[in-house]
Amino acid sequence: MKPITKEKIGWGFIGTGVIAKQFAACLQLLEDECYIAAVGSRSMETAKKFTDVFGGKPYGSYEEMLQDPDVDVVYVATPHMVHEENVVMAAKYGKNILCEKPFAVNKKQAQHMFDAAKEAGVFCMEGLWSRFFPAWREARRILDTGELGQLVSIDAATCWGARRSFEPGNFPRGDRRVEPDLAGGALLDAGIYVLAATSVAVNHLTKLPNKIFSTMRFEPTGVDSDTDMLLELDDGVTAHLCCSLHRRNHEVTIYCENGSIHMENHRCPTTITVTRRKPIPGMPHYRDGSETVTTTIPYAKVGFQFEAQVVHDCLRKGLTTCPDVPPQETLTLIEIADIVRREHNFKYPFED
Repeated sequence: MKPITKEKIGWGFIGTGVIAKQFAACLQLLEDECYIAAVGSRSMETAKKFTDVFGGKPYGSYEEMLQDPDVDVVYVATPHMVHEENVVMAAKYGKNILCEKPFAVNKKQAQHMFDAAKEAGVFCMEGLWSRFFPAWREARRILDTGELGQLVSIDAATCWGARRSFEPGNFPRGDRRVEPDLAGGALLDAGIYVLAATSVAVNHLTKLPNKIFSTMRFEPTGVDSDTDMLLELDDGVTAHLCCSLHRRNHEVTIYCENGSIHMENHRCPTTITVTRRKPIPGMPHYRDGSETVTTTIPYAKVGFQFEAQVVHDCLRKGLTTCPDVPPQETLTLIEIADIVRREHNFKYPFED
C-alpha cells in the first residue's frame, strides 16, 4: 500500500458499543493527526447517537460506511464472533483495518482475515491495546537491556471478578461473555490478554509452545468460566496463565535471573515495579531483593490513544502489517486457545 500522506487520517467505525465509544474518546487526544470520518451501525439511529457525540458521518449499515472515501482505516469494534465477516468486508472495500481483540474465534478465521487483507493490499492488525501502554514499553526496554539476566518465567492473570451465579450484578443470560452463540467464555475474552503478556515478555511468541497443559471449568451456559494454562516455551521459560469470569486478579510478574518486573494491572497499567537482585556479601550464590523501584506512568482517558498512534505510524510508512503485532503472533496466540479448547472438548455451535 502507499503511505498515507493526507494531513489527518480518517477513522471509520464498525460498531458503536462501549469499546467503540472509549476508542473514539481517545482519538480526540490525537486530533492533530486524525479525525472520525464515519460510523457504521445496524441502524441509522444508533449511528447518529454516536456521531452526535464524537463526530463523523452516520451510516445505517457497515457497507455504506465502508464506501465513504474519507475513511482511511476502520476500527472493528463488534463482538468477536462477527470479526471475520467485518474484516473481510472492510478489506473488500480497500480499507485499512484495526480489529479489536480477540482478532478471531479460531485460527482458521484469523488466517482467512489476514489472507483477505493481504489480497486487498491493506493494513491489518489485531487491536490488543495493553502492549502499547508506556508501562509495557518500559518493561520491554528493561528486558532488552539484559540487566535482569535471562528470562525464567511469566505469571499472568486476567480475571473479571463476577459472582458465580446469574444474580443481578453478574453477567445476565444473553450477555456475550457467557453465551456460546456469541463466542463467550473466559479464554477468548480474558485469556487473550495473558497470552499477549507472555508474547511481549518473550519478545514475540510466533511459534507454538513445546508443551501446553491446561484446566477448564464451565459456566451453566456451556462456555468456560475459568481456564488455567501452563506453557513450556523455548530455553526452559514457563508461563503460568489464568483467566476467569469470576476470580479477581489482573497482575503480571515477569521473573528473570537477576530480578523481576511486576504490574498490578497489566491490561492498562499505570505502575511498573522493578526488583533488581544483588549478591549478598560473602554469599554470592544467594540474592536478595534489595532494590525495588515502583514507577507511576499516568495517561489520559482509558489509553487507546497509544494503540491508535502505532496504527497511524504504520499507515504513514505504507506498512500492511505492524512490526509490534505481526500476523504470525496473532495466529500463534489464537492457535494456543484452539488447542486448549480442543483438549476440553469446547467447541462453539457455529464452528465447523
